[in-house]
Amino acid sequence: MIKNRISKTVLATVIAELCITGYAGAQTTAAQPAGGEVQQVVVSGIRASLSSSLMTKRLQDGVVDAVSAEDAGKFPDTNIAESLQRVTGVQIQRNNGEGRYISVRGLGPEFNNVLINGRTMTSDTGGREFSFDVLSSDLISKAIVYKTSQAFLPEGGIGSTVDIQTARPLSGKVGSSTVVNVSDSWDSNSRKNTPNLSALYSYANAEKNFGVAGSLSYTDRASRQYKALNDAWNLLDVKTINGNLNSKGLTAADVTTKKLLMPQSYGFQNEDESRKRLVANTTVQYNPSRDWKITADALYSRLNQRNKVIAISDWMNPTQLNVKADANGQVTGFDRPGSNFVANNPGLAAAGILTEANSNDMIVKGGDRLSTTLAYGLNSKWNLSPDWKLEADLSSSRTAIGYPDLWIVAGMVPKNGDVLTFGSTPTVTFGDGIADPSAVRAHAVGNTIASNHDDLHEGRLNASWSTDMGWFKGLQMGTAYSQRKVEHIQWSSDSWNAFSGYHVSLPSSLFTVTPLGNPFGSGGGVPANFLSFDPYDYMAYLNQPSLIPQSNDPAHYADKSVFPNGPMAIDYTKPSLWAVREKVANAFVQSRWEGEGWSGDLGLRYMRVKSQSSGTSRILLSAVQSPNDTTYIQNWGPMQTNSVDNSYNAWLPSANLKFDLTSDMLLRFGASKTLTRPTLNQMGVSNSYGGRTGYVTSGGGNPYLKPMRSNNFDVSYEWYLSKTNYVSAALFTKKVSDFLETSLQDTKLPQYPNEIVHDTRVRNGQKGTIKGAELAGQFAFDKIHPLLEGFGVTANYTYVDAEANRDTSEGPVACGYPGLSRQSYNASLFFENSKFQARASYNWRNHFSIDCGGGSTLPRNRAAYGQTDASLRYNLTQQLSLYLDAINLTNAKVHEYANNDSQFLTLENDGRRINLGLRMQF
Repeated sequence: MIKNRISKTVLATVIAELCITGYAGAQTTAAQPAGGEVQQVVVSGIRASLSSSLMTKRLQDGVVDAVSAEDAGKFPDTNIAESLQRVTGVQIQRNNGEGRYISVRGLGPEFNNVLINGRTMTSDTGGREFSFDVLSSDLISKAIVYKTSQAFLPEGGIGSTVDIQTARPLSGKVGSSTVVNVSDSWDSNSRKNTPNLSALYSYANAEKNFGVAGSLSYTDRASRQYKALNDAWNLLDVKTINGNLNSKGLTAADVTTKKLLMPQSYGFQNEDESRKRLVANTTVQYNPSRDWKITADALYSRLNQRNKVIAISDWMNPTQLNVKADANGQVTGFDRPGSNFVANNPGLAAAGILTEANSNDMIVKGGDRLSTTLAYGLNSKWNLSPDWKLEADLSSSRTAIGYPDLWIVAGMVPKNGDVLTFGSTPTVTFGDGIADPSAVRAHAVGNTIASNHDDLHEGRLNASWSTDMGWFKGLQMGTAYSQRKVEHIQWSSDSWNAFSGYHVSLPSSLFTVTPLGNPFGSGGGVPANFLSFDPYDYMAYLNQPSLIPQSNDPAHYADKSVFPNGPMAIDYTKPSLWAVREKVANAFVQSRWEGEGWSGDLGLRYMRVKSQSSGTSRILLSAVQSPNDTTYIQNWGPMQTNSVDNSYNAWLPSANLKFDLTSDMLLRFGASKTLTRPTLNQMGVSNSYGGRTGYVTSGGGNPYLKPMRSNNFDVSYEWYLSKTNYVSAALFTKKVSDFLETSLQDTKLPQYPNEIVHDTRVRNGQKGTIKGAELAGQFAFDKIHPLLEGFGVTANYTYVDAEANRDTSEGPVACGYPGLSRQSYNASLFFENSKFQARASYNWRNHFSIDCGGGSTLPRNRAAYGQTDASLRYNLTQQLSLYLDAINLTNAKVHEYANNDSQFLTLENDGRRINLGLRMQF
């Protein structure tokens, strides 16, 4: 027997109980007193947090990582996702600078199963991907990341299963305790200060058979984001007018056509955001006897996100002047003809080559997000005998989100043309001023109200049997059933082409000269000012009966039977609806094995899924080109309902084996089959249509999607140098099939007989392999030298290589898996003593693909990104401390491109964020 090795029999008992209790994972200690309640060490300080996370990792048979709170209300970061990015192999995606989604080992948010206290939570996205920004980190005690599969874990996480745990009153100390956090948040771009408040209360009686915990968190954030953006790069037949902006009398003989890679648009955007979040959580625990434990939970979250987005943008028609291209057939610059050039060259108009001038568009986009989630559950555990345990769990979760989906366009038709150059930093020189309120004309209006509703009810019954029959140590088994319904409802106005074409002048009173922020920091040729406007005032002006004669079809838009409240008004009598209903039944059995210096588990999970996708929407009968623009006027038919059924099942085996090489070295092996079900909002039956002449687009859902499947193999080496210090290395391989990704395919539709339609939707892709390596470690320098006492470091590095075998008809073969960065790493340096704590962290991830494009559209890639954060804590007393958190200290910017850096897509400047606060504990 290896000395100092944790008793496997005790360990088996601990893990068996924890596995059937909401998949909660291992706690921070294996000690078990006479009362039978597994105790959790109360952590405080950075080292204790690291030690707690390390013990969680060490006790598992599979490959697991964790992040633990330093103390009640002291999770390491202001956002849970930002803490998880410090876990080896975990990367995050941000929303206006705040972590929202996670990717694990290169697999995006839809491939990671996120649980709250072991239960699935509904999502405000309409899919399965979990939005971490709807929760406050103040409420969380621990987040566990399972990287290898075990039969007791719910299926769905090819990348990982993440279990977020809230505080349990009977796991803490006897009596009452209260923690209050008050802070102020400052955003460098908006220059605004906003308040934040959280409070946590916990009580446990002296007998520790009754306890209650409650928490409340309010977060207010005001931010501003600056962007330079191009929507896409497309391979098009580009007509080059050979001349310059002063040329006169050009004809069709002066035009050449060549297939080139052409940018779709270019412009700048300001986004002001207000984000108010209220989260409340309550837990009641009661143990009627030593052998019966009851826990009830309730969670409420409300996120009110208001966005004011205004952009100035040039749309690039494939007919331009003085087009320049490099040797690879990529456009590097051109001139956009203004109205003077069109008037001076009537021969081009007569030949149908250039019939109108280009425009400078001002665009208001909808981005509001009002998300509400309510979740509650009841859990009961029984110790039927010393060897048998039983657990039952019932839970329900509901999320509703409402949002306006606006795309409102006004514009100017410049007399003088614009000059554009494209490269890693594009530039535009506007021929006319873009801040003249008297020069604005009406264009397209997209006005929609939409909502998502996600309802989930699930129940499970699990049992465990412990024994000591040689190597065989027992079984865990269980069954579960869930019903989920995701519903999307949308109401729209039929206003898109009512006034499109820039032929209706608008009063200058609708527009305000507004400073335009520069995402580049300096350079880039960004104008100092542009025009902003209120979209609802703009639509109200166009909706006046006196304006109808100037519309593109006066008789149509004046018809009160079709437009009783005018063409700008939303028609609430004709909702577009899609819904996906899903029923999932599953069962598992997992055996536990143990010998001298080794332990492991072997399990099998079975699942059966039935889904039904339905939708009600108008049918597009035909589309004709607008008389004043290159857009299409769409002719809609009556409402039609459609429904599609789908079903599948799967057997998912898993095995994990752990060897004690020495008293402080472990070697783990894992093998499993896993799957990820199609995310629900991808399975709708609706279709949408858009674009312009020469580039028509369509999209929608795909109810015939199959789950993505993966065969996984893992090996991990871990060396535990102390309770805090360790190093580890891991190798993993995932052989995937039916990969789910957004792809673009060219098709023909009868509604657009003379066009190639570019259809974008999620499809099952081809087979491929994801393989990688992880290195991690943490070390406190206390025993090295007295001058280093209090200092420590944590660091990890992940390398992921992917190979996708795609059919060329489904997109560019060179595109990687969306969301997968080849390399990522993070490192933190910390210092702490009894009065002071400090930590600086740097997180970096390599470039990755956002989507693979397809057809004539190039992929979208995000450039490598690194961010530096820091935090300070000072303990005024044992009960009172000051803290300062700084996010994105170096003001790193998000950059996106197509195939290479010269094919610019987006530069995003989110600014810095500072939180200054006071923590009080009673």
